[in-house]
Amino acid sequence: MRNSTAEQQTFLLKRVTHVASGSTDVVLDIEAYPAVTLGAMPGWLTGEPLHEQGVETEMPNLPREIVVPPVTPWSWRLLISGRDEVTLRLLLAPRQDPVFDQDERTLGIVTSTTTCPLTFREDDDRVEVSSGTAQVVITRNPFTLTVLDGEDRVVLRTSDRLRQVAGLPMAPGVVSTGGDVHLNLELAADESIYGFGEQFGRVEKNSQSFVLHCDDALGTGTGLAYKPVPVWHSSTGYAALLNTGADVRVDVGHHRPSVLSLGVAGDVLDLFLFVSPQPAARLGAYTDLTGRSHVPPLWAFGYWMGRCRYHSREEMLAVSAEMSERGIPCDVLHLDPDWLVVDRLNTDFIWNEERFGNRADFVAELADQGRRLSLWELPYLDPASPRYAELEAAGYLVTDTNGATAHLEGTPTPDGRPRALLDFANPAARRWWQEQHRSFLEDGVAVFKTDFGEGFPSRGVAASDVPRRHHHNLYPLWYNAAVSEAIGELTGRTPLVWGRSGWAGSHRYPGQWGGDAESTVAGMQATVRGGLSYALSAPGFWSHDIGGFFGPELTPGLYVRWTQLGALSPLMRAHGLRPREPWHFGEEAFEVARTWIRRRYQLLPYLWQAAHQSVAAGLPMMRPLYLEFPDDPVARTIDSQFLLGADLLVAPVFDDGMEPVQRRFYIPPGRWRDLYTGATYDGESFHTRTIPLSQMPVLVRDGATVPTLEVPAQARSTDDLLDAPWTLRTFGRSGTGPLVTFDGQTIPAAQCTIRPITDPTEDSSDE
Repeated sequence: MRNSTAEQQTFLLKRVTHVASGSTDVVLDIEAYPAVTLGAMPGWLTGEPLHEQGVETEMPNLPREIVVPPVTPWSWRLLISGRDEVTLRLLLAPRQDPVFDQDERTLGIVTSTTTCPLTFREDDDRVEVSSGTAQVVITRNPFTLTVLDGEDRVVLRTSDRLRQVAGLPMAPGVVSTGGDVHLNLELAADESIYGFGEQFGRVEKNSQSFVLHCDDALGTGTGLAYKPVPVWHSSTGYAALLNTGADVRVDVGHHRPSVLSLGVAGDVLDLFLFVSPQPAARLGAYTDLTGRSHVPPLWAFGYWMGRCRYHSREEMLAVSAEMSERGIPCDVLHLDPDWLVVDRLNTDFIWNEERFGNRADFVAELADQGRRLSLWELPYLDPASPRYAELEAAGYLVTDTNGATAHLEGTPTPDGRPRALLDFANPAARRWWQEQHRSFLEDGVAVFKTDFGEGFPSRGVAASDVPRRHHHNLYPLWYNAAVSEAIGELTGRTPLVWGRSGWAGSHRYPGQWGGDAESTVAGMQATVRGGLSYALSAPGFWSHDIGGFFGPELTPGLYVRWTQLGALSPLMRAHGLRPREPWHFGEEAFEVARTWIRRRYQLLPYLWQAAHQSVAAGLPMMRPLYLEFPDDPVARTIDSQFLLGADLLVAPVFDDGMEPVQRRFYIPPGRWRDLYTGATYDGESFHTRTIPLSQMPVLVRDGATVPTLEVPAQARSTDDLLDAPWTLRTFGRSGTGPLVTFDGQTIPAAQCTIRPITDPTEDSSDE
């Protein structure tokens, strides 16, 4: 076992000492040796002979006296198991670590335990393990690891061969240091890395570094993330999941230009690899392992309206009525914390009758106008709440390492009072929280916005058997799962939450939104990048606050451009600190915004098909171009455009003015036609167009069928469109397969009106 002195040492995994194979797994014992650096000189040395380590002893700047540690081995173990043809699990930890006796589902991220046979071969120099498409090659001495695909192409290798001028390895493959384990991978010359959750920088992560730690990011430009996810893709042909709740330090060629470095808190590296040249196939395998999302109810695909805050029942009913009067369909009105009596960073489920009257009557009045009600919540409790003492006495609150009630971290409190957190790892506390939703759901509340969840304290202790280092990042997963499952159980319908925080596995509980974006062009751009990055790590249903949540006064031009983006996003919600209703931005902005909201409803059949297809394949509804065109070197770099489903290409306009602007956008392989102007484009080329305020490029792939419906002027919500006939707009073919209708039935395309689109000058802006 590792002693207290060794806890502070650095060890390099160096030599395979024993190999044992079974039908579905292979176990390798590996010796790790203490290692040191030579002062300011980068690189590592162990106590082995210098020539065996590849050190250039004749270098004139090599120190004359080199003191190296003794070769005192520490035993590690690598367990390789097969999951399916493209998926392998590599579990690496000190030999006696209890993780080898645990179920991989312990953390709640992985949901499947399926295995498949392995092919195994060894000789004096190497060990080869294959599950079909994926093959792992391990050299015995020194220990290195390489992964190949079904065509024997290297898709991943540890970075042991990368050295500085004196021959010292700069990034040994596996390093244990100070209680953390680091995996260092060599980046190929043209390799691109994607993923790691909702990161708001460039979607191609090369040259970036960050820590995967759930934070109240306080915006999209702070460098923090609400929904980090330890999942990434490589353009070489693999994706990977680190099955952990611990913080992960990620460096994608930032410190060492040719090294992808991943440092995981603790001494356990639980890595699932998905090997395929197609990122869609990798996501399918990942969601087979971790669970799929589900299709939200149809009304969720309508227009949502919110504000921080609506202060009364009368105010919300007036907004709802004005939506109908102005011909704006709207399905959901969202109510932020004013529904609570104690409403500042507190949820105790005590309804504020003074502001909103009888809850069931209020919900019924909204329903009469065609709206559903969304309510805000967070998992924190204010000591001012009359329920705080009750929950503390019951042991339902997160404690600290001394056993006292722990306090929220990372989010400033408005009055200085510490807030406590409900302990969702405690089954009784979790059940209490779930039961609090019962009366709300019985009264007809449709959805809960599960806000916050990033504030689990550094010294917090949840009632969980998993090590404490996992608790902070797993807390958002526990929280959103508890609410989502309560809605499903208590209503019998498909649940939906609107969550801000997340981790690996959060895609199982749709939907999520991109947090508190600034009301600027930069905020809109960061929002799109965050959604595309998240899509490759947590494929499901993601959205954003139209107009941004905070910041400078939102201009009418930016409001329109963000509304256009929202109309072509998986889910569509306007929300912010100040009013977001379209009539607050002037007559011109109002008319354009209303047109795009109604276009959203015209596309409901397409959105419904895309949602079902995405869930069936384990794919996101909003897709980076890289996901669909991984072999296109330009598409790999594009993060200002996206696909909605498989067939609509969206190019948002990032501008805050009212005048026409030029938009340069990329056309991926194939022939594409603008859905609203009829203009046609040939792929693998850039195009520049002058875009008036009324337009945004929305292109249809040649050969696609886009089902649409007509939206009558008096339509209030999706409920008024359930029986509307569909039109199949075909772009280059005369039919399509069966369609999933709004009631879940399938109908043949022949029962719909088919409208071939063949004239490139046709104006198809109105149904």
